[in-house]
Amino acid sequence: MTYFPLMLDLKGRPVLLIAGGPETPMKLKALLEAGARVTVLAEEDAFGLEALEREGKIRWLKRAYREGDLEGHFLVVSHPKDKAIHPKVKAEADRRGVFLVAVDDPQNASAILPAVLRRGELLVALSTSGAAPALAVRLKERLAGLFPEAYGELVAFLRTLRPRIAQIPSFEERKRLWYRIVDQALEELDLDPREGLGRAKEKAEEALKEVAAWTR
Repeated sequence: MTYFPLMLDLKGRPVLLIAGGPETPMKLKALLEAGARVTVLAEEDAFGLEALEREGKIRWLKRAYREGDLEGHFLVVSHPKDKAIHPKVKAEADRRGVFLVAVDDPQNASAILPAVLRRGELLVALSTSGAAPALAVRLKERLAGLFPEAYGELVAFLRTLRPRIAQIPSFEERKRLWYRIVDQALEELDLDPREGLGRAKEKAEEALKEVAAWTR
């Protein structure tokens, strides 16, 4: 199967989490960090759900899945104790046009979750298209050594440059300047992940001085 990779903005969007499986806390944490409005279906409070509901972070329905629960949701993540419910959930999701992540059950899913390495706003997502999730996790662990925290700081710095570089009228000049700054930064981080970011910022400012008429 060929998947279309996509980053979703879930901030403020209603998401249903059918809970119960061992990875429920991790899935819930990721949804909350993304700013989703999460409704959790779970018969038991094995994941601190009562406290989260009391704090206003989730809506908790203390029961199992029922036909109609998907109504009004932007996305459904299903990780119950018993995956036998997934065909029914998938049928409703298809009928309503809602994407369904059925954890560890790709044949009943319309979307899958990749293994994600986060460095601030830098996200590196890895997927084996549902064939071997453990491999994706191990590859993510290897990549963690290639992308230290400094890369997240670099992304944050580059974001601050966008308004200045956007003032340059020529698209080709903007493109040339962006790649010059990025290439210099990567070279410095490759040489010294700890101190390279400071030198990368200095070189970026030097490059911007050359087009100071537009980027003051």
